[in-house]
Amino acid sequence: MESRAEPPTDLNVWRTLPEALRDAVLGQDDALTALSDALLAGEMGHTPPGRPRSLALLLGPTGTGKTQAVLAASRHLYGTAAVARINAAEFATEERLPLLLGTARGERGLLGEQIDRLRAAGGRILLLDEIEKAHPRLSDLLLGMEAAQLTLASGETLDLSDLHILVTSNLGSADAMELEGVARTSLRRHVEQEAAAHFRAEVFARFTAVIVFLRLARDVQLEICRRMLEAEAAFQSEALSRRFGHPHRLHLGPGVHRRLVSEGYHPTLGARPMRNVVERRVRGALVEARLRGALGPGVRESVLVVDERAGLRAAVVRAAFAL
Repeated sequence: MESRAEPPTDLNVWRTLPEALRDAVLGQDDALTALSDALLAGEMGHTPPGRPRSLALLLGPTGTGKTQAVLAASRHLYGTAAVARINAAEFATEERLPLLLGTARGERGLLGEQIDRLRAAGGRILLLDEIEKAHPRLSDLLLGMEAAQLTLASGETLDLSDLHILVTSNLGSADAMELEGVARTSLRRHVEQEAAAHFRAEVFARFTAVIVFLRLARDVQLEICRRMLEAEAAFQSEALSRRFGHPHRLHLGPGVHRRLVSEGYHPTLGARPMRNVVERRVRGALVEARLRGALGPGVRESVLVVDERAGLRAAVVRAAFAL
């Protein structure tokens, strides 16, 4: 039989997926390796015909990078962050469930509409977020999804064989957070057992991969804060440049990183509190500087500095005055 080489572009994308995920999400190397393996098996055609490319359960505390990893994978594999994302918490009651597949003949339901938009955007990932918050019957959909088929109220049967179906959950995370000093393998096993107890056995068995994201260590959160600060400074520099009609650069002064880490670090909630603190403090400092007239058109550079009485403040570094 004649062998045929893989397209070079596909090979390069596949080979660099693990690195792309590690660049996007810090401190979760084991989970990202498992996610990459699950996605690549589907991309390369190693899953049985008549099945989704993957059906994976992503477990772990909030703010540890589960959704961010999914979005990074979509960007890398398909060139778009578009995913068909279903917030399971919106379907906590049985009365809400029919909205997913349509409530009357001729309707495509939320799932049908989301998958239509996903394929139009070039994406191939269906994300069911925080499934433990949904009515238990929502999990039954996974039985049909495992067969790569879903029948809508319109009578149409959707083919899901070209999709990765990724499900996230915080199951087991609360207990795992309290298990200080326990080996990572034991933590993963505990979280997996909690998830297995939540789902019916025939549903849990449908997952081809169960991937556990662990709590972020303090040093990882420090690095996340540094990246967030740099990204926020770059964003605000561009925003002020557009607003002022000339280039403007926002610098980060000494002590800003330490100050925000001390305020935003949370041992159990991951990176989300840190993001909230960075955005609130940086934007608050810029608003205050503009209101007092210290920052406006003509100012080319500013710097965030720590004021022990007022927190962060934005100070002018260089202004361009007309001659």
